[in-house]
Formats: sequence, structure tokens, C-alpha cells
Amino acid sequence: MDLKPPDQTGLFEALYSARALRRFTDEPVSDEDLFQVLDSAIRAPAGGNMQIWKFLAVRDEAKRKRIGELYWQTWTEYGKQYVDDPAEIDKLPKQMQLVVRSTDDLARNFATAPVHLFVCGPEGAAGTLYPAIQNIILACRGLGLGTVLTAFHRWHDAEIRELLEIPADVVPHALLPIGHPSDRIGPVGRRPVHKVASLDTWGEPWPFAEAQPDEGWRDRWITT
Repeated sequence: MDLKPPDQTGLFEALYSARALRRFTDEPVSDEDLFQVLDSAIRAPAGGNMQIWKFLAVRDEAKRKRIGELYWQTWTEYGKQYVDDPAEIDKLPKQMQLVVRSTDDLARNFATAPVHLFVCGPEGAAGTLYPAIQNIILACRGLGLGTVLTAFHRWHDAEIRELLEIPADVVPHALLPIGHPSDRIGPVGRRPVHKVASLDTWGEPWPFAEAQPDEGWRDRWITT
């Protein structure tokens, strides 16, 4: 698949190639790129035009190190079987092996991601922040950056709040590490539309979708 340079990436190419990326180089993220990511985030739809989102970008090395330590603590509990015995990963289906290995790599190296971006808002507002988060993911793809949506920081909410001086009425709903990816950007493989979509009645096949290729229309946007 031929992926265009970041400044030539169109909307649909970004949609078909914005993978979850968990491994980063040590190249810093520029102010210009970080601003573009956040300027894209605030263009997302907002219920009632409330625009309740707040963003906290952490670049400070000491703070990133502590966030990384807390992230690793969570992974040693959540993914304990893989931390205790990495050979357990080999027993998983191939696709899950790739996901778990990259998740383990992220947990071990979280502090090295040049930017830790917290997406914040009031309690119970996570759903209204998702469009902004998706804009962040797509903006990163358009700039040639990588990121992934995570929430392991919520296991250490009190310490994260103290470390970053987050007010009590603000919730850090999501944490996205952002950097220049060391893995390939895309394309994204998914189950075909006809496997996940019904027409008019639950479970009723959609003939048009069944007639499309299993990879969908990816090749319209990403050329070989």
C-alpha cells in the first residue's frame, strides 16, 4: 500500500490508515504539530455547542517519567499473566499477539512518548469528548504522528491529579501518548461491513454490503 506524505494525506486516506500506534521514536513533537492537533480537536461536534473539553499536554520529562511508572504499575496488574510470563503471549491468536506485544511495549516505554495528552472534562462527559478524541487521532495521522487512546491512568486517579494539579471538578477521561511512530502507519484491517451491519431488522443481511470486497473501499484511497 502506498501511503502519501503527511502533508498530502486526505480525509479518507487518514480514515483507512489511522492505526493504533504504541511505539515511538525519540524525535520531539513540535509546537506547530501539537497546536495543529489541538486546533483540530476543538473543531469536533459538541452537544449543545457546550465545548466542555479541556486539554493538558505534558512534555516535562520528570512528570512523564512518573506517569510512565504509574502506567506500568497498572499494566503489571491488568496484564499480569503476560508480564510474569511473556511466553503466554505466544498462545494468543496472531492478531491478539500483535496487540498485546505492542501494549506491553507501550507500558514499558510510556514515559518516552514526547507528549502525554490528557483529554479532560466534567464527570460523566466522556461520551461528548469522543469526537474530539477522534479528531486528535486523525490529525496525528495527517501529520505523520502516532497515537492511541488509553485509560490506564484512571487506576491512579488521585496521584495523577496531584502530580498535574488537576482541579477536583475536572476529570482526565483519556490519555493519548503522541509521538513519531516507529511502526508503520497503516493501512487498517477490519472485519467487513456486511459482518457487522444489518438492514431494517437486527440480523437481516444488507445485500449491497455483501456484494462489496471484504477490504471495503480501502483501495480507492490507498493505492498499491
